[in-house]
Amino acid sequence: MKAQHKLDKEGPTAIPRKTEIQIYPNMAASQIAMRYSLHGPSITVTTACASSLDALGHAAWLIESGKADVVIAGGTDGGISLAGGGADGDFVPATFYTSTLYGMIAPSADPRRAMLPFDVKRSGIVVGEGSAIMVMERGDHARARGAKIFGYFRGYGNLADGYHPSAPEPSGKWEARAMELALQDAGMAAADVDALIAHATGTPKGDTAEIRAINQVHGKRRTPLPVAGVKGHVGHSGASSGAMALVTGLLGMPEGRFLHTANTDEPDPEAQFEIVIKQPKQIDVKTLQVNAFGFGGQNASVVVTRD
Repeated sequence: MKAQHKLDKEGPTAIPRKTEIQIYPNMAASQIAMRYSLHGPSITVTTACASSLDALGHAAWLIESGKADVVIAGGTDGGISLAGGGADGDFVPATFYTSTLYGMIAPSADPRRAMLPFDVKRSGIVVGEGSAIMVMERGDHARARGAKIFGYFRGYGNLADGYHPSAPEPSGKWEARAMELALQDAGMAAADVDALIAHATGTPKGDTAEIRAINQVHGKRRTPLPVAGVKGHVGHSGASSGAMALVTGLLGMPEGRFLHTANTDEPDPEAQFEIVIKQPKQIDVKTLQVNAFGFGGQNASVVVTRD
């Protein structure tokens, strides 16, 4: 879009000659491979907001199959424009407006009220951006080289919602199935999970479906499951959001802390679980589940443990 803007404003010679290379989705992984002279499988997963969890799941498969000893995996995304000024002057990408026209963007100008995951007042997302990349390897391989181990990847579930390009199936049954598949892959029951980081976009339809999915999998507990989301803190970082949530959970485990859901102050009463708000919760999390659900019906969930 930036190249098109330059073409329209200044003509063909103004277009950066490497534009085509810059927009290829595989270039983030390729740059890592080139920087460190890596020659194993190089795979780019583009499954919208589920991309980074899907990348981690596929990395685990590569290791389990013996096709790789170590995999660098995660996700990156960035779409914030320089509409407010800066080096690009009057350039505003079309995507700056499309999300608003589509009804995704929260209308509030107050940053404390704009992103309200699982809140009854939720009205849409705030666009964020970021990256989260992890080194994945077998436990014995990591210990042999003296690596600091942040956690163990135990299970991964993925399937298609098969319902709508942007809206989730309202009952949340396919999101629940992805969560169940992750637990099955881990060889665990729902009762083994100590906390869950939800996708929790702050959209009316998206949060409702995920609340129902979590209710289906984790709702029948004597003590409600602690659940939170990172997007109230950092906005919706798209393809990287799942891995960013996972990093947050992994870093909190050894500290005995579980993040809270920022900005939310009136949790949706449909939730049959504890929506952690106001401040982090002091809790011993040994097993964590993380969800990421993307446009196109991309449902992914992972289970990790501290030990």
